[in-house]
Amino acid sequence: MSDQNGNMKTIELHENGLDIQFRIRENGVVELADLSSQEVKKAAMEPKEDIYYPAVEIHRSGTGSLNMHAYKNNINQSSVDFVYEKHELKEQDGGKELEIVMVSPEKLKAVYHMRLFDGVPAVQTWTEITNEGSEDQGLTYVSSFIYQGISRGGNKPYYKKTDIYVPFNSWCCEAQWQKYDAETLNLNGMVVDGFNHQGYGLNRYCYSGKGTWSTCEYLPMGIAEDRETGETYIFQVESSGQWLIEYGSAQGGNLYLTISGATEQEHGWYKNLKPGECFTTVPAGAAVVKGGLNPAVAALTRYRRKVRRANPDDEKLNVVFNDYMNCLMGDPTTERELSIIDKAAELGCEYYCLDAGWYDDGFWWDRVGEWKEASGRFPGGLKEVCDYAHSKGLKMGLWLEIEVMGVACELANKLPDDWFVCRHGKRHIDNKRYMLDFRNPEVRKYCRDVVDRLIRDYGVEYFKVDYNVTMGYGSELNSDSCADAIREHYECLHQWYEEIFRDYPDLVVENCGSGGQRMDYGMLKVLSLQSTSDQTDYLYNANIAANVASAVAPEQGGMWVYPYEDEEEHVIYNVVNGMLLRPYISGMVWKLGENSMNRMKEGIALYKEIREEVRDGVPFFPLGFGTLKSEVLAYGVKAEKNTYLSVWTPGTTEAVIPLEDAEKISKVSVIYPKEEMCEYKIENGNLAVKMPQEKAARLFKIEMK
Repeated sequence: MSDQNGNMKTIELHENGLDIQFRIRENGVVELADLSSQEVKKAAMEPKEDIYYPAVEIHRSGTGSLNMHAYKNNINQSSVDFVYEKHELKEQDGGKELEIVMVSPEKLKAVYHMRLFDGVPAVQTWTEITNEGSEDQGLTYVSSFIYQGISRGGNKPYYKKTDIYVPFNSWCCEAQWQKYDAETLNLNGMVVDGFNHQGYGLNRYCYSGKGTWSTCEYLPMGIAEDRETGETYIFQVESSGQWLIEYGSAQGGNLYLTISGATEQEHGWYKNLKPGECFTTVPAGAAVVKGGLNPAVAALTRYRRKVRRANPDDEKLNVVFNDYMNCLMGDPTTERELSIIDKAAELGCEYYCLDAGWYDDGFWWDRVGEWKEASGRFPGGLKEVCDYAHSKGLKMGLWLEIEVMGVACELANKLPDDWFVCRHGKRHIDNKRYMLDFRNPEVRKYCRDVVDRLIRDYGVEYFKVDYNVTMGYGSELNSDSCADAIREHYECLHQWYEEIFRDYPDLVVENCGSGGQRMDYGMLKVLSLQSTSDQTDYLYNANIAANVASAVAPEQGGMWVYPYEDEEEHVIYNVVNGMLLRPYISGMVWKLGENSMNRMKEGIALYKEIREEVRDGVPFFPLGFGTLKSEVLAYGVKAEKNTYLSVWTPGTTEAVIPLEDAEKISKVSVIYPKEEMCEYKIENGNLAVKMPQEKAARLFKIEMK
């Protein structure tokens, strides 16, 4: 800490390419005055009388805003009631952690945490609030991260130069980003620099996750790019439930970004903090770089690898065959499984996952919950199938939807209501399922017993854990608010997984939520890989494959490779979809002739050769994010020595892809398919490709001098 201008004190960190400054005002308010890239030189925000930029935004019931606020969450009176007490910078394995302690007159203690990671221009922030007083205190908003100086560098105001990327996400069309100018989103200068005005407005732009499908409408992340300086902020909310990302007009003519979990205003969240109790926000991660989209996604990818659970699966990148998508589609039998296991082994897969349907002879959707094998499907027992997979050198996996019970499940109708999410005195039903409430220790024990039994009886080493429903806005049982029940449910669920991995460290668990409807780093900090979509069309699947490494680290992004036509370019396109992510092999393999099977084998063998580079490399998007209007899609992974680039031409036969540092390239080659079967050359700093037809794809390797 240093003195500045007499009484002003600062806490400054200049590490990992970041300039960070916290300022302690004369009245004790702690501000985040600077969080920027060292490559974009600018001074911290100047202190101004009666204008504050608190490091944490907190709203308590019974208090108001500092001035006009509309729906904005950046000017709460409670925030400036907290004053500095002390701080500590701790050395951590692989980085540092700053803790700033602040206290309020009501004896609420807020501990603001900021973690830094060696070599990564990113921070992780969260806040703990403890009631050290004698009276209950009601919380209605607490930020996980707030910074009120986005796009401050250069000469232009933020509203004349800021691009905001919005991460639209939905069932079967995940990771479909759109880029907007700030003014298009009503973050304009009309109320900022008008005549005789205060220099801020009520306008904001926000998007959120509303239930337990955290990514049903948007990914819990975002990107803001300063076109003038090139400084780019990329960030994520590490929440599996409700969350809010909000941009808005800040005092002093600035643009603010605030990130949080559930709020009262948007989600009905309320937390009654009793004396002695502590509330912790969901974490947020934020990286700041110069250079735009590709350096930003690279930085966030490195950050994600730092914060997730270390596990063998994300080191090896196992190749999984799953029998569902464009394959058995939830209708397994012993005869079908044995023949497909033969195909999976022949292709060179390492895990075999038997997907939905193994637990009921008939319509199984509304009967899930007991997780006992269906004797009609497996006359010799399910263990016969599992043992057969093991005999073929495959590790065995099963599908579970552990957080639900069907309305027709006999067990569900014998259990008390407090096992389930309830509202208005009744169990919540979504698509013929009840939702289990993991806050109940009996629920956690039952579900753990299921996992232990399946591992013990069948030798299961892989679970695909699905979540095809949502509890809406939460449960009214035993909670201060329905939204707080969601938060507590997920805290218990994450802890449940951590306990399983302590006992089964080599167990692989795939995170699935109707594909990518729960694709967040609350789950992915614990689980090793993510189902990215339920999309069944291989062409549309490329639109997801081309973008989804923005949402998850490439090695965690499970991508379907599921040919359903015995045609060469169809098979190649499918394989390219998965090569720079984590390929989930499936499809109508019984229809594939020898040539198509050989193309699949070739792709899987090649993936095994390059997967260590995929594991350590960073994604890039030479054409920006693809859209459904794109006639050409391109996505690559830049490793230490080589760069790999997937190119798809869904709407044309020719593609022109700009190459970074083209003058340093020594060789470009098509590595899948091995016969190349296309024309290409480097021309004027671009890779020009001519495909043999529309709807073709190739994987390129780029070697540098």
